[in-house]
Amino acid sequence: MLRLKQILLLKRTAFKFYVLLSLSFIVTNILGNKFMIKNGDTLPYQLELSVSGTDTFYLGACHTFEYFNGQIINQSDKNCLRQGHWIITDSLGNYWMGEYEDNWEKGIWKQFNRNNQLLMETKNVHLGKNNYLVKKIIYTKNIPTILVDKKFLAFYIENFFILVSIIFGSLFGRFFINSRIYNIENNTNYFPIYFYMPGYVSENFHHSMLCMFSFWFSNYKPENKTLVKISNILSVIGLSTFGAIMVGLAISGEL
Repeated sequence: MLRLKQILLLKRTAFKFYVLLSLSFIVTNILGNKFMIKNGDTLPYQLELSVSGTDTFYLGACHTFEYFNGQIINQSDKNCLRQGHWIITDSLGNYWMGEYEDNWEKGIWKQFNRNNQLLMETKNVHLGKNNYLVKKIIYTKNIPTILVDKKFLAFYIENFFILVSIIFGSLFGRFFINSRIYNIENNTNYFPIYFYMPGYVSENFHHSMLCMFSFWFSNYKPENKTLVKISNILSVIGLSTFGAIMVGLAISGEL
């Protein structure tokens, strides 16, 4: 009985091995040449064999890529994250084309049927760990039907760090300019940032609050004219940028 189990196990392992060889041959000759980078060397791609008890597992490799029409596609880095241009096919002959960045779909992706007719077009943007679908178009006999179109959300996320830098830079820079204005207006010499601890608040607290919440100057001493213009311009830039973002997000239904 034990002898029979051993023979069956050997046959099962041999069958898996031949299936693996057949699949590797089909993938290589139909889909293109696939390679993997191992210890700094470029090698033909192969599945790795892992045996645990009586079970045999075939593991894929990271840091791989393919050649297609002389171009490198379908790349994964050493952490198995998809990068760059990808072409993904299914069993029906349909295929998807687009870009990956750290396993996130980036920009526009297009789906085609086996006759190279465009079926669908999508666009995803991501911020941090969140992914957002901002465009989805279905094509029926080359006639587009728009299902999702969030232009403002796409613009906001794609330029998030630029917009935040504009808001923070203008409002924070205005804070120090206002301090100079109020010191001249009130004949003081306060630092704009106040200090607080239980039972103690620095004497420049009122000065600091004025600097933070003064967004427009209309009455001022003549010697403050240039500083006031700069402060008012920065207030307009910061507040209008922030307001435009809030209105845009509200209109797009994201608030």
